[in-house]
Amino acid sequence: MNGYFQIIIDAKGVSIALVPPSDGGEKIRVNELKEYLDRIGIPYDSMAINSALYNLGEEKIVFFLSPMKIPPVDEKCDILVSADKMTVIARFFPPSEGGIPLSKAHIMEELEHAKIKYGIDQNEIERALDIKSYCTDIILAKGKLPTAGRDAKINYYFDTNNKARPEIKEDGTVDFFKLNMLHHCTKGQVLAEIIPEERGEDGIDVFGTVTKAREVKKAKFDHGRNLEISEDGLKLLSMVDGHASLTDGAVFVSDIYSVENVDTSTGNIEYNGNVEVKGNVCENFKVKTDGDVFVNGVVEGAEIEAGGNIVIARGMHGQNKGKLIAGGNIIAKFLSAANVQAKGFVEAEQILNSKVSAKEVHAEAGKGLITGGKIMARKEVNVKNAGSPMGASTIIEVGNDPELKKRHAELQKSVAEKSKSINQMQSVLKSTSDKIKAGAKLTADQVKNLQVIQKTLPEQQKKLAEEMQELQLLDEALQFDDSAHIDVRGTMYQGVIVSISGAAKTIKDEYTFCRLINKAADVASTNL
Repeated sequence: MNGYFQIIIDAKGVSIALVPPSDGGEKIRVNELKEYLDRIGIPYDSMAINSALYNLGEEKIVFFLSPMKIPPVDEKCDILVSADKMTVIARFFPPSEGGIPLSKAHIMEELEHAKIKYGIDQNEIERALDIKSYCTDIILAKGKLPTAGRDAKINYYFDTNNKARPEIKEDGTVDFFKLNMLHHCTKGQVLAEIIPEERGEDGIDVFGTVTKAREVKKAKFDHGRNLEISEDGLKLLSMVDGHASLTDGAVFVSDIYSVENVDTSTGNIEYNGNVEVKGNVCENFKVKTDGDVFVNGVVEGAEIEAGGNIVIARGMHGQNKGKLIAGGNIIAKFLSAANVQAKGFVEAEQILNSKVSAKEVHAEAGKGLITGGKIMARKEVNVKNAGSPMGASTIIEVGNDPELKKRHAELQKSVAEKSKSINQMQSVLKSTSDKIKAGAKLTADQVKNLQVIQKTLPEQQKKLAEEMQELQLLDEALQFDDSAHIDVRGTMYQGVIVSISGAAKTIKDEYTFCRLINKAADVASTNL
């Protein structure tokens, strides 16, 4: 129980009883006692009060205040509202002998006077009047905080990772036979489900002021063909057996065209969807698709063009005529004598005598070898061993030639000028059209100028579109130029020609476990 105080009135005057706390209760608050005495008009010696409270032990003491004569002091109650207006606290102070105790009606009147309207706990008021816990915080009313609610979300029931790279095993190799980047689905399979939003509840403080709950976000499916939404609008189902993927928040399902081998039994394959070759792609055959291509065997002197990824579990013998082109990534056990182009990354344990162009090139697993040929990466090359002790002609380029930056600046200037010129011509055409509609007649010079503009405008618009397309491609190409690098995790042998953002160098001394960068227009090595 908290310590408390009580006024005592007798023939001598006014005294105050100081009752110490028990069972770990709170001590009497000095300021609360002084404010109470000020309110009922009893004079006191502040230093004496401080000393009495400081020396208060385990026994009650009675401290004389004043010889003045006053009538009995009624029981009192302070109503306090928390700063966030969500809690009303009452603190009761006992009456003197003969003083009138508080009633429920009086407390309700005090709450009404304080404009408390919500969350009043009638039972707690009755309990407080019954138990009489003085100088103690008693919660008489509580507001209700707004609940946050929950935004709707979409659960996807297939692997949505479109950038997966093969994992390197403990022995340093990759199990390409188990690598499969096709996320299969079956007809009728639920691929995604909306978990509906839950609106939160409004809050209200003890004064009755409502705080609106946060607006929750709804969700809806974004999807391509071969998909349907359930009647309740909450499930997205595949209409075919195929391959599911998530691109920029949209679900797509492509049919899978599956063959044993690409050879004389199938001929060249051109398909709108994903292609799965369980065996090999034989020499001189072609596979073209806007989806992914997965080959479980080898590719020999063939051409594969995919809008998505190309995965070759056993590698490619290009025979100096094989070609791989991917709008996504290319992953193969090895690449030999092949022409390889990817917008994403290229990954292989060995890249031999091949021409490779990609955003990133990785040859770290297994032997991790790049030897012969030419490697061009916009961002980075990660290799274990590059070149060979025999000095095989190997070129590795990262970043871009400075001429590209020069061309980029020229295009920016040209695009700005053409845009300004086109706007001016369009303005002249509109102004002339308005004059003609108003009945004005054009002079011979104006007619001649109009004819020139009508001929020139389409030509300029066409050139602008071409330059903007080229500028966009250069923006993508130059995106990683400043951070381009080559990481060597084994050995880069003599004879390898390295170019980093225009800085070129022929390796004369072996490099081991280092990063090569462009530093002050020269190739420099740093620690990994």
